[in-house]
Amino acid sequence: MDEIFFETKIKQDGTKLFAFSIPLMQQREGGKGGGRGGRGQGGEGGGRGGRGGQDSRGDSSQKSSDNSDRMAEQLYASLDKKLEETGYCQTGYIEIDTHQTEDRLHLLGECNETASELDRLDFPNIN
Repeated sequence: MDEIFFETKIKQDGTKLFAFSIPLMQQREGGKGGGRGGRGQGGEGGGRGGRGGQDSRGDSSQKSSDNSDRMAEQLYASLDKKLEETGYCQTGYIEIDTHQTEDRLHLLGECNETASELDRLDFPNIN
């Protein structure tokens, strides 16, 4: 499941598109256990539990945002590495869309340059 997905598509007019995705780091999210701690404290010391609840809400949104930033950084770093390895986008790319599914982070992009004949040979469309 740790596989990186990279698919290229060259349109008739020479537009070079690509789809890229990496698996989400599920271990880190699962390891936080914020909810479990809150449930355990719920019975005794309601005041403490309530305060803890507010703190963990703040923490979890912060952690979630940090985690998203980390995932985005990893997505872009992995993509840059893949584009460097393959030589697909020589002059950079435009990000068309990024989205997250249950277990992966996806990016759809378009290269700044149009495809050469060599590109069409090196990156044949797979349909």
